Amino acid sequence: MLTAKNKKFYLDGKEFKIQSGAFHYFRALPEYWEDILTKIKAAGLNTVETYTAWNLHEPKKGVYDFSGMLDLEKYIKTAEKVGLKVILRPGPYICAEWENGGLPSWLLKKEYNVRLRCKTEPYMTFFKNWLHVLFEKVRPLLDVNGGPVIALAVENEYGSFGDDFEYLKEVEKIYRDEKMDCLYFAADGDKDYHLSTGRSGNHIVQGIDFGGVGDKETMTIVDNYDPESPYITLEYWAGNFTNWGFKECTHIPDHVVKETVNNFVDMGSSFNIYMLFGGTNFGFTSGAQGNLTWMEKEYNPVATSYDYDAAITEWGGYTQRYFDIKEAMERDHGKADIPVPPSPVLQNIGTVRLTESAELFENLHIGKSYKSVTVESMEEFDQRSGYILYSKTFNYDPAEHALKLVGVHDRAYVFVNNKLIGILMRGEDERILEFERDFKAGDTIDILVENMGRICYGEDTYFGDRKGITGGVFLTHRKGGALQNPGKVLFNWDVTCLEMDNPEKVVFNEGLTENSPAFYRGTFKAENKNSCFVHFDNLTKGVVYVNGFNLGRYWERGPLEALYIPGAILKEENEIVIFEAEKIKGEPTVEINNICGIPNHHKEIIV
Repeated sequence: MLTAKNKKFYLDGKEFKIQSGAFHYFRALPEYWEDILTKIKAAGLNTVETYTAWNLHEPKKGVYDFSGMLDLEKYIKTAEKVGLKVILRPGPYICAEWENGGLPSWLLKKEYNVRLRCKTEPYMTFFKNWLHVLFEKVRPLLDVNGGPVIALAVENEYGSFGDDFEYLKEVEKIYRDEKMDCLYFAADGDKDYHLSTGRSGNHIVQGIDFGGVGDKETMTIVDNYDPESPYITLEYWAGNFTNWGFKECTHIPDHVVKETVNNFVDMGSSFNIYMLFGGTNFGFTSGAQGNLTWMEKEYNPVATSYDYDAAITEWGGYTQRYFDIKEAMERDHGKADIPVPPSPVLQNIGTVRLTESAELFENLHIGKSYKSVTVESMEEFDQRSGYILYSKTFNYDPAEHALKLVGVHDRAYVFVNNKLIGILMRGEDERILEFERDFKAGDTIDILVENMGRICYGEDTYFGDRKGITGGVFLTHRKGGALQNPGKVLFNWDVTCLEMDNPEKVVFNEGLTENSPAFYRGTFKAENKNSCFVHFDNLTKGVVYVNGFNLGRYWERGPLEALYIPGAILKEENEIVIFEAEKIKGEPTVEINNICGIPNHHKEIIV
C-alpha cells in the first residue's frame, strides 16, 4: 500500500517516487490503450493517471455504462499488464476541458433544483449513488487487494471553486465508507488562493497543479499547509488545450518542459505530467470555459482535438518532449526495461466526394418531438447534447417584425418560412434579429440551437450551464435603432431534440441540396487500419461521422484544420456523413490524408 510520511512516499514499505503521465481512457479507443500505456512505460514512468467521467458512465439517471471506451476495469488491468501503477481521480467534478466538467447534464433538470459541488441535497445523494457503483468496480483493483490503483484524488481543484469544508469532509467520508483503502490526494493550484480551501484536512496529501517552469519555490508552497506532505505535482501542464476561435493552437516550448522535469528529478519530487497523451474529444464531449480573465470571450468552447501539445500525439506518435522526459528518467533511475514502440504509420486516402444529401428539416424523425408551452432548455427534455429545434407558427397577425432571444446557449440559427434570417453566437452577437416585414398569421419560426459544450470552468460549475434557449423568445420592433417595448413572450412551441447520435436513420437523396442545414454523404476505400485526418477546408461548421462514429465538431473559425480518424474504425469500404449547419464552400469534397490539423504542432519524431 502507498503511504506518506516524513515528506516521502512508501510503497509496500519501500521509498517510492511517483513518476506519472496523464492519459484519460475516454479520449482514446480501447484498441489503442495498450499501445499508449506501453509508450508511457517506455518513457521510464511508473504510473498513469486518469479521471473518470461521471457524465459518460451515467448518461441518464440510474443508467450506467462501462462498455467499450468506458471499460475502466479493462483500462486499469491493461495498465497493470504493462507494468504501471494507477492514480484514479473520480471527481465527481473533473474539469479536464470536458463537457460540464464531467457532471451529468441530467443534474440540471429544474425539478432537482441542484446546487453543484456543495453539501446540499439531492446533489450529495446522486453523487454518492454514482460513487457506490464506480467503487464496486474499482475496489478489487486497489493495491491493498493486489491491484495497481495506488491512490485516489478527492474532488478536484476545489480550492479554485469554493470553501465548503463540510462538503469536502463528506466526500472523503463517502470514499472511506466505501472501503476505498488507499492514499488520498487533493489537487489544487500553486497559490494560497487555491490551497486555502482545497482539502478537508492534513490526512489528505496536498498536491499542486501548475504550468511553465517549476522550481523549488513552486513545489514547497505546500509546506505552509502540511509540513509533512511529500512534494507532488498532480498536474504539471506540459502543454495546453485549444479553444475554437483562438489565433493558434497552444504551443509550450520544449525547453520549459525539459527544465521542469529535470527539476522534479533533482528535488526527488513526485509528479504527474498532464497530459502525456491528450487524445480527442470525440463526439460532443468537449467542454468550454466561461468568462475568465485570460479568455477572449465570455464563452469559449474547446476544440475537438485534445492533443494538448503532449509528448505522445493525438495519433500516438512522439514529439521531442517525449525523449526529453525519457532522458530525465534515465538520469534518475536508468533505462526503462522495455524499448520505445515504433511510431504509427498514417495513411493518405485523398479526395472524397460527397454525392448525396438530406435536408435536416426533412429528417426531423431522427429526433424526439414534444409540445411545450414555454421555451425550455435541453435538460428539461432529457437531452444531453447535439441540437434542439424550437418551432412556432403564428395563428394571428403579430404586427411586429423583430425577435429577441434571451439566453442563447450556444449558437442559434433563426429561420422564418425556411429562410435563414440570422445566426446568434453566445456572448458575441446582439440578441435581436429583424425580419424583412411584420410577421403575419401563417408565418413559421424555426430556431435551431447547437450545444457547443457545457462550461467546465467558471461560475457555471455552481449554477450549471443549461443548453438551448435558457431565457425566452420575445416579439418586438425597433424605431430609430431602439427597441420600442420589452417584448411580447412567445408561447406554445413544437420542440425537436436532435442528439445526432443516429445518422443511419437519415434519408439521403442523390445529388446535393442548396438548403442548409443538411447532411451530406460520401464513400471511400481504405487499404488498411492506419489512422488519418479529414480536412474541412470546404466546410463551415458541423459534425463528421465515419462509419457511424462521431469524430466530433469542426468549424472554419479554427485554429484546428482537420479531425483525427482513428484507424480502428476503418474498413475496406467506408461511409462518411457530414452534418453541415451552415454551408458548403466550393466543391462538395473533403480531403482525407496523413497531415494533422494542428497548424503549429511540434515536429513528430519518427521511431
